[in-house]
Amino acid sequence: MNQVFAALYVWTMLNTDKAIDKLRARRESGQGTLEYVGMIAVAALVVVAVITVLKGIDLGNIVTQAVQKVTSALGFGG
Repeated sequence: MNQVFAALYVWTMLNTDKAIDKLRARRESGQGTLEYVGMIAVAALVVVAVITVLKGIDLGNIVTQAVQKVTSALGFGG
């Protein structure tokens, strides 16, 4: 009986690295997709935050004023 346990012990010690490698490969198989989903979610939150902040601002008027300042500073504006 001790020989059977010894044989099983030796077999598990020899095959432990293979089993661990299989478990690691199984655990990491979907990580790439999950990371892309996370990045898309963060990007969507940033876009929503920017739209919310800019909702009350007249962006066209601000750009027009900035262009007028630049052209008048360069001597092109009237």
